[in-house]
Amino acid sequence: MNWKRISLALFILLLLMTAADGLLIRQNVQMRRLLPTAPAGLQAGAKLPSFSARGILDQPIDIRYDGNGPKRIYFYFTSKCNFCRQQFPYWKQILNEGASHNLEVIGLVKETEDKDELRRFLQQMGCSTDSTTPLKVAFISDGLRHDYGLSATPVTLLADSRGAVEKSWLGAWTDAERAEAESVLHFTITTQ
Repeated sequence: MNWKRISLALFILLLLMTAADGLLIRQNVQMRRLLPTAPAGLQAGAKLPSFSARGILDQPIDIRYDGNGPKRIYFYFTSKCNFCRQQFPYWKQILNEGASHNLEVIGLVKETEDKDELRRFLQQMGCSTDSTTPLKVAFISDGLRHDYGLSATPVTLLADSRGAVEKSWLGAWTDAERAEAESVLHFTITTQ
């Protein structure tokens, strides 16, 4: 065996593999730049469109932003989301306090969400239609989800009576985000 030839062949093979890896990495970076970025939530001041949807009992839900009525706080969630489970104790307290602070609370879920599973989830969270403070839930289209900046769950979205976003929180709240929500909503939020 000629060890010089084998060593040279292995060295050339190593160079070719390194060049191929470099080209693949370059191609991957270029392709990532072409991917659409997921919305990071709506910024304060963004205008929300009015909408009509169906509720969990198939009742119509019409949301209009005409400057009259209360502020609205939306909870976007799925029944399978563990972070939503973490967030729900805070949301439940907001639901319990909302009416006394001129705040309408509305849950938003994809229109493809399983209603029976959602009912069980809301029962577990203490916000079902037969609870003392039921959560009004609207089944919304993908287009409306996009318009409201709802890509991941959970999302908490606060809007004034004209539909201008006051604040949007993505994900389960940290202590700092909970404190910020208390400041914005003007009441204490604990997990009880």
